[in-house]
Amino acid sequence: MRNGVVLSTKGGILAKLYPVFFLGGGGIVGSGEQYFPYISGRDMAKAMVHVVKTPKLKGPVNMCAPDGCTNAEFTAAMGSVLNRPTILPLPGFAVSLLFGEMGEELLLGGVRANPKKLLDSGFSFSHPTIEAAVQSAMDEKDI
Repeated sequence: MRNGVVLSTKGGILAKLYPVFFLGGGGIVGSGEQYFPYISGRDMAKAMVHVVKTPKLKGPVNMCAPDGCTNAEFTAAMGSVLNRPTILPLPGFAVSLLFGEMGEELLLGGVRANPKKLLDSGFSFSHPTIEAAVQSAMDEKDI
């Protein structure tokens, strides 16, 4: 399984970004044009079970939502779901300081991934769009 960024407030990159966005400090990272492969935490759990229960799936399987997005689109979704402004950009050097190598790879590197094998095997996403995935992560806070 090749994982995209799992969107969850329980850990990972979103746990670190949530407070920043909640306080109105969120903004586009770097140029904002880099791709941001993501998957909701709930879809990730569901996809993992699907992969284990689907013997015809062989080789690498991209675990990411079908509607890929850019960092700018992710930022807009965070602002929309949290009803917060997203006007403060985060320069590349700040990403390195705050998030280290993981942040550089995920937030500045960008990868355009496609879950073709997952979709072809019959998997159905509950949160296929970035806004739906961010909303799902925010809903976890009440679980």
